[in-house]
Amino acid sequence: MPRYFFNIEDGHRFFDASGFVCENDTAALIRASVLAIGVSLDNPEDDPQRRIAIINDAGREIGTVPVYSKPSYQNPAK
Repeated sequence: MPRYFFNIEDGHRFFDASGFVCENDTAALIRASVLAIGVSLDNPEDDPQRRIAIINDAGREIGTVPVYSKPSYQNPAK
C-alpha cells in the first residue's frame, strides 16, 4: 500500500516526515480530514489559509483539506 504525507500549511509548512500508509487516495483524503479536525481543536486560531496538504509517495500533492478556524469577524461561520 502507498504511503501518504500530511503537511500542515499556514504560511509556514510543517512537514510530516513519517506519513501514513493508506489504501488509496480516497483513504488519504479521509485521513487528512480527521487530522484537520484534530489540528483545529488543538490550535483554534483564526487562520482561514491553514490547510493539510496530502502528498503521495511520488512526492506529488494530490489534494488539500482546509483546517477550519474559530469564527471571527473577518472569518464568520458559514
